[in-house]
Amino acid sequence: MHKTPGTLYIGTSNIVLPGPKVTFPEAYRSGSRLHYYSSLFNSLEVNSTFYKLPLASTLAKWAADVPDDFTFTLKLWREITHTRHLTFTPEHIERFMEIAEGIGGKKGCLLIQFPASVTTTSFAWVKDILEHVTTLNTIPTWRVCVEFRHAGWYEHEAVARLLHRLRISIVLHDMPRSKPPLDTVPGPAVYLRFHGPAGDYKGGYNTPTLHEHAAYIAASLKAGQDVYVYFNNTLGDALQNAQCLQALTGYPAVNDAHLLNRH
Repeated sequence: MHKTPGTLYIGTSNIVLPGPKVTFPEAYRSGSRLHYYSSLFNSLEVNSTFYKLPLASTLAKWAADVPDDFTFTLKLWREITHTRHLTFTPEHIERFMEIAEGIGGKKGCLLIQFPASVTTTSFAWVKDILEHVTTLNTIPTWRVCVEFRHAGWYEHEAVARLLHRLRISIVLHDMPRSKPPLDTVPGPAVYLRFHGPAGDYKGGYNTPTLHEHAAYIAASLKAGQDVYVYFNNTLGDALQNAQCLQALTGYPAVNDAHLLNRH
């Protein structure tokens, strides 16, 4: 039996576009930057939700400004994942998840990032957070994905069992000191996060490297997995890299030609 191919969602971490609105195609100059962005990519990783909770009405406004097949990935609030004393506060998670419902049916992933200071000695605390998020994940559900910034998590068998039970995917990122091993099985969905070749949010990826990732993406899609790809090298070539990888995977955007030729 052939599996139904997965869907590719690709974009940047926060909206990355070249220049002010006057440089946009004329049809998009009177609208929002998000509206134009959504003509180029079909997903957006929103990092601003990590720093400050938006209004649910703001998320609803974003959702109304993009096509029906567009998805938003939201990064979990830092008051949940980056607390100084690793205190578990269910009310913070509940507040975030309630606000996140404002995005409606355009849910992509929930990105849960734990800093390098959070090691496997904090397993119980991490477990509480992941379980509570999963419990509040209402239909239509978010794809819950976790980015570990300490490499020890990949060697912890209890972590693997927990993620499998909760159907949480591991983010495949490229931070030099904490990136997952090459043989990591990501989980129900594939989430690729590019932080720049040196992990400093700068620079860009060459075409041979992007070709390798395109082949991995194609294989994952063929296996029936949805794939989410975000370029977080926003101080570098995030826009161009996302456009290039999109083309290599056969998902060109309708307005990409002038962007690829701008730089």
